[in-house]
Amino acid sequence: MSVPATTTPEEFVSAPFDYVVVGGGTAGLVVANRLSEDPSVRVGVIEAGDWDPNVDAINIPGMSGALIGNPKYDWAFMSVPQRNANNRLVYQPRGKALGGSSMLNLLGFHRAPAAEYDAIEALGNPGWNWEEFLKYMKKSESAKPFVPEFAQKYSFPNPDMKWHGTSGPLAKSYPVYFNPLHEAFVNTLEELGVPRNSQPSGGVNVGTGVSYASVDPVTATRSYSASAYYEPVAHRPNLVLITGALVSKVVFDKGTSPLVATGVEFIKDGKAYIAAARKEVILSAGSFQSPQLLELSGIGNKEILSKHGIETLIDLPSVGENLRESDPRTRSAPSIDVLQRWILSSTSLTAQKLMRVYQDHIFVPTIFEIDSSYDTIDFAQDPEEAQKQRALYLQQKGYLASTLAALFGFLPSKVFSSEENRRKWNEIAAETLEQAPQGLRKQLEYQIKWFNDEASAEGELIPFPGFFLPTGLRPEPQKRYGSLICALMHPLSRGSVHISSSDPAAPPLIDPNYLSNPADLQVVLDILKFALKLWHTGEYGAAARKQVAPTAKDCESDEALAEYAKNSFSPVWHPLGTVAMLPKEDGGVVSPELKVYGTANLRVVDASVIPIQLSAHTQATVYGLAEKAADIIKGVSSSP
Repeated sequence: MSVPATTTPEEFVSAPFDYVVVGGGTAGLVVANRLSEDPSVRVGVIEAGDWDPNVDAINIPGMSGALIGNPKYDWAFMSVPQRNANNRLVYQPRGKALGGSSMLNLLGFHRAPAAEYDAIEALGNPGWNWEEFLKYMKKSESAKPFVPEFAQKYSFPNPDMKWHGTSGPLAKSYPVYFNPLHEAFVNTLEELGVPRNSQPSGGVNVGTGVSYASVDPVTATRSYSASAYYEPVAHRPNLVLITGALVSKVVFDKGTSPLVATGVEFIKDGKAYIAAARKEVILSAGSFQSPQLLELSGIGNKEILSKHGIETLIDLPSVGENLRESDPRTRSAPSIDVLQRWILSSTSLTAQKLMRVYQDHIFVPTIFEIDSSYDTIDFAQDPEEAQKQRALYLQQKGYLASTLAALFGFLPSKVFSSEENRRKWNEIAAETLEQAPQGLRKQLEYQIKWFNDEASAEGELIPFPGFFLPTGLRPEPQKRYGSLICALMHPLSRGSVHISSSDPAAPPLIDPNYLSNPADLQVVLDILKFALKLWHTGEYGAAARKQVAPTAKDCESDEALAEYAKNSFSPVWHPLGTVAMLPKEDGGVVSPELKVYGTANLRVVDASVIPIQLSAHTQATVYGLAEKAADIIKGVSSSP
């Protein structure tokens, strides 16, 4: 695969663009591709990372995740100390290369249920509903059916293709390698009341189902925004890319109202340049760096901006954490520490209450040694076996040709949580609702409804065919392992993202505020206990030989298990909501047209605008969001 040429900074700024897209990631390249379909429209894309399409750890599906922590390809952010997790600094990977996090992720291609997309519209965003998301997700993808032998062997029928696109740029396919405990997982969950779901992309995701993955089955390689949306159109003379360039701020005509963006400033090889935009500037820098760029550009909480010596052009306190006017002195004190009583920020905001919107899923792992007769990826530690898998990959077979996490169980709360624990959760959620500012109250009403709905997924189980190394633990040689990832879908806790400095190269202050609402920890423990029960039930339990994580000591009491969860959880890397698409009075930063409030022509197009967490891995949703955004910008509609 050849490397498309990128331009020099001098060439890039030599003539104005119609549109400047900041960030050549999952969403940014979709927008750039679609806008440049019109040869009369000139589009510039600025990417901080590099473009190297010949990296095995990017392209080979079974190696997905291998570049996490590699600073050439990963921003490798850390959270601030998490006070509800023993002050841990929690790792926050984000893709740093052309393709963004679609280059770095673990390939899952899921959809949330219809009700959750409809909630986005009901929160004040006309046109952002299930039907619209479905239309644009289908537009982005080219789906392939099951290989017949696998459909028959694993008793999952082929998908109903009315739910899937067949001619979009991005390839998605089913695996050609299956977890050796696949059938045991499905059968045992069925025994515990979790049904099979043959159409998890059709608007209801509860149950066990085989997931599509962003893998091109023809080449057995990752399909991502760089390979699907940029490389095929890199020859367009009106689409210009520069890599290795860090955007430092959006440039505005300060005498305008609403404020008009005229371009962006970027730094390349230590020198600053300005790329001019005649029509619009589009931020697609992701959930951590889009709010960072807004603040660096003078849009955000004026007290935070002033602290860092940045002139306030638009006082928009919702950026990064969303603030709602409310004097806390007018409210009675809550009986429990709900969301840390909406902790006031270090900037001494005296008459405002935090409406934090940043959300992410979190997971806690379980690991068991299993019977040695099972072939798991643990055998890849053997050099001879690794070489054998390389040979199989050349035939598009073996675990290297597939995502390693192809099977999922999405669970309603009734399955994993006792009636008493659900009652406690509802009590805490009700009090959280009572104390919440207006915009968050609307979101919480949906979360309470979903938690009590048997058709809503509140927990997720992901079986992994081997020892899950991100735990920090290490397997014993020659042993076989199974891991079961336990994830929380709709956290009540909310966090924030802000600049740490006026230096654009300084990482943002990321405070996910994990487990700040006590209900979240209880749900995590309930899912974890359910997973441990699964390891001792039916066919799945029959394969288990020894419990590795959590240890027996960790399981001696709820308090000990809670400590295990606090010390071992990780985000599922689906951050969103930091530049929320909501009415301004509800804590919004962008309108349903994705324009930043107070600006004439600055839009944000990435996961940061999604206002509420979804019970799905977010990749497919972001592609659909970006496809719809491109049509909004072009002023056209797309047929289903």
